Amino acid sequence: MEISRIVGGALLLGLGLLPAAALATLGQALPPGAVAGNSPQPLALRAVPQAAYSVAHSQDPAGRRIREFAGADGIVFAVAWQGASLPDMRQLLGDYFPAYVSSQQSNRAGLNRLDGHRPGLVVISAGRARAFHGLAYVPALLPAGLDIEQLK
Repeated sequence: MEISRIVGGALLLGLGLLPAAALATLGQALPPGAVAGNSPQPLALRAVPQAAYSVAHSQDPAGRRIREFAGADGIVFAVAWQGASLPDMRQLLGDYFPAYVSSQQSNRAGLNRLDGHRPGLVVISAGRARAFHGLAYVPALLPAGLDIEQLK
Protein backbone atom coordinates (compact mmCIF):
# COMPACT_ATOMS: atom_id res chain seq x y z
CA MET A 1 0.00 0.00 0.00
CA GLU A 2 2.78 2.44 0.94
CA ILE A 3 4.73 1.56 -2.24
CA SER A 4 1.70 2.37 -4.42
CA ARG A 5 1.42 5.80 -2.74
CA ILE A 6 5.09 6.52 -3.38
CA VAL A 7 4.88 5.35 -6.99
CA GLY A 8 1.63 7.32 -7.49
CA GLY A 9 3.17 10.45 -5.99
CA ALA A 10 6.28 10.10 -8.15
CA LEU A 11 4.10 9.62 -11.22
CA LEU A 12 2.09 12.77 -10.44
CA LEU A 13 5.26 14.72 -9.80
CA GLY A 14 6.73 13.48 -13.08
CA LEU A 15 3.59 14.44 -14.98
CA GLY A 16 3.76 17.91 -13.49
CA LEU A 17 7.24 18.36 -14.90
CA LEU A 18 6.26 17.49 -18.46
CA PRO A 19 6.06 20.41 -20.88
CA ALA A 20 2.59 21.64 -21.71
CA ALA A 21 1.11 20.42 -24.99
CA ALA A 22 -0.61 23.72 -25.65
CA LEU A 23 -1.69 26.75 -23.71
CA ALA A 24 -5.05 27.23 -25.42
CA THR A 25 -6.85 26.09 -28.53
CA LEU A 26 -7.63 27.98 -31.70
CA GLY A 27 -10.31 30.60 -31.07
CA GLN A 28 -9.90 30.55 -27.27
CA ALA A 29 -8.10 32.94 -24.96
CA LEU A 30 -4.61 32.24 -23.67
CA PRO A 31 -4.69 31.66 -19.91
CA PRO A 32 -3.72 34.75 -17.84
CA GLY A 33 -0.70 32.95 -16.33
CA ALA A 34 0.79 32.05 -19.71
CA VAL A 35 3.85 34.20 -19.18
CA ALA A 36 7.38 32.88 -18.76
CA GLY A 37 8.17 32.54 -15.07
CA ASN A 38 4.57 32.07 -13.92
CA SER A 39 4.48 28.38 -14.80
CA PRO A 40 6.68 25.39 -13.97
CA GLN A 41 6.45 24.45 -17.65
CA PRO A 42 9.09 25.72 -20.10
CA LEU A 43 6.78 28.25 -21.76
CA ALA A 44 7.43 31.63 -23.28
CA LEU A 45 5.15 34.44 -24.29
CA ARG A 46 6.58 37.31 -26.24
CA ALA A 47 5.11 40.35 -27.90
CA VAL A 48 6.20 40.82 -31.48
CA PRO A 49 7.56 44.34 -32.07
CA GLN A 50 5.19 46.56 -34.05
CA ALA A 51 2.63 43.77 -34.28
CA ALA A 52 -0.78 43.43 -32.72
CA TYR A 53 -0.15 39.90 -31.47
CA SER A 54 1.94 37.79 -29.12
CA VAL A 55 3.35 34.29 -29.50
CA ALA A 56 3.19 31.59 -26.83
CA HIS A 57 5.74 28.81 -27.24
CA SER A 58 5.37 25.34 -25.73
CA GLN A 59 6.56 21.81 -26.27
CA ASP A 60 4.49 18.67 -25.83
CA PRO A 61 5.73 15.43 -24.22
CA ALA A 62 6.72 14.06 -27.66
CA GLY A 63 9.01 17.06 -28.25
CA ARG A 64 6.82 18.81 -30.83
CA ARG A 65 7.13 22.59 -30.75
CA ILE A 66 3.84 24.46 -30.66
CA ARG A 67 3.42 28.20 -31.28
CA GLU A 68 0.13 29.90 -30.52
CA PHE A 69 -0.49 33.36 -31.91
CA ALA A 70 -2.88 35.55 -29.93
CA GLY A 71 -4.26 38.97 -30.82
CA ALA A 72 -4.29 41.95 -28.48
CA ASP A 73 -7.54 40.55 -27.03
CA GLY A 74 -5.71 37.33 -26.01
CA ILE A 75 -7.69 35.13 -28.44
CA VAL A 76 -5.60 32.56 -30.33
CA PHE A 77 -6.02 33.24 -34.05
CA ALA A 78 -3.36 30.82 -35.33
CA VAL A 79 -1.36 27.78 -34.22
CA ALA A 80 1.81 26.38 -35.74
CA TRP A 81 3.60 23.11 -35.06
CA GLN A 82 6.85 21.37 -35.88
CA GLY A 83 8.08 17.96 -34.85
CA ALA A 84 8.58 14.28 -35.58
CA SER A 85 4.82 13.69 -35.94
CA LEU A 86 1.57 15.60 -36.01
CA PRO A 87 0.43 16.97 -32.65
CA ASP A 88 -3.01 16.30 -31.18
CA MET A 89 -4.96 18.30 -33.75
CA ARG A 90 -8.20 17.97 -31.79
CA GLN A 91 -6.53 19.71 -28.84
CA LEU A 92 -4.90 22.42 -30.97
CA LEU A 93 -7.94 23.22 -33.10
CA GLY A 94 -10.73 22.74 -30.56
CA ASP A 95 -14.08 23.71 -32.11
CA TYR A 96 -12.39 24.03 -35.52
CA PHE A 97 -11.39 20.34 -35.58
CA PRO A 98 -14.42 19.20 -37.68
CA ALA A 99 -13.51 21.77 -40.37
CA TYR A 100 -9.94 20.40 -40.32
CA VAL A 101 -11.19 16.83 -40.80
CA SER A 102 -13.38 18.00 -43.67
CA SER A 103 -10.51 19.84 -45.35
CA GLN A 104 -8.29 16.82 -44.86
CA GLN A 105 -10.74 14.61 -46.72
CA SER A 106 -11.40 16.89 -49.68
CA ASN A 107 -8.42 19.21 -50.24
CA ARG A 108 -5.40 16.96 -50.09
CA ALA A 109 -2.58 18.63 -52.04
CA GLY A 110 -0.24 15.63 -52.10
CA LEU A 111 0.83 12.47 -50.33
CA ASN A 112 2.13 14.21 -47.20
CA ARG A 113 0.79 17.70 -47.74
CA LEU A 114 -2.49 19.40 -46.89
CA ASP A 115 -3.56 22.81 -48.09
CA GLY A 116 -7.08 22.98 -46.73
CA HIS A 117 -9.21 26.09 -47.06
CA ARG A 118 -12.63 25.88 -45.45
CA PRO A 119 -14.96 28.70 -44.49
CA GLY A 120 -13.53 29.96 -41.23
CA LEU A 121 -10.33 27.85 -41.21
CA VAL A 122 -7.13 27.51 -43.23
CA VAL A 123 -4.72 24.63 -42.58
CA ILE A 124 -1.38 24.24 -44.31
CA SER A 125 0.48 21.12 -43.23
CA ALA A 126 3.32 19.09 -44.68
CA GLY A 127 5.83 16.50 -43.62
CA ARG A 128 7.34 13.10 -43.74
CA ALA A 129 8.63 10.74 -41.08
CA ARG A 130 10.19 12.75 -38.22
CA ALA A 131 9.68 16.11 -39.95
CA PHE A 132 6.15 17.54 -39.78
CA HIS A 133 5.20 21.19 -39.71
CA GLY A 134 2.09 23.24 -40.24
CA LEU A 135 0.00 26.28 -39.59
CA ALA A 136 -3.72 26.65 -38.96
CA TYR A 137 -5.49 29.97 -38.68
CA VAL A 138 -8.92 31.56 -38.57
CA PRO A 139 -9.02 34.40 -41.15
CA ALA A 140 -11.77 36.28 -39.26
CA LEU A 141 -9.60 36.44 -36.12
CA LEU A 142 -6.42 37.76 -37.80
CA PRO A 143 -5.31 41.17 -36.54
CA ALA A 144 -5.91 43.94 -39.09
CA GLY A 145 -3.05 44.30 -41.55
CA LEU A 146 -1.28 41.06 -40.57
CA ASP A 147 0.39 39.22 -43.43
CA ILE A 148 0.04 35.51 -42.69
CA GLU A 149 3.49 34.93 -44.20
CA GLN A 150 4.94 36.59 -41.08
CA LEU A 151 3.82 33.61 -39.00
CA LYS A 152 5.47 30.86 -41.02
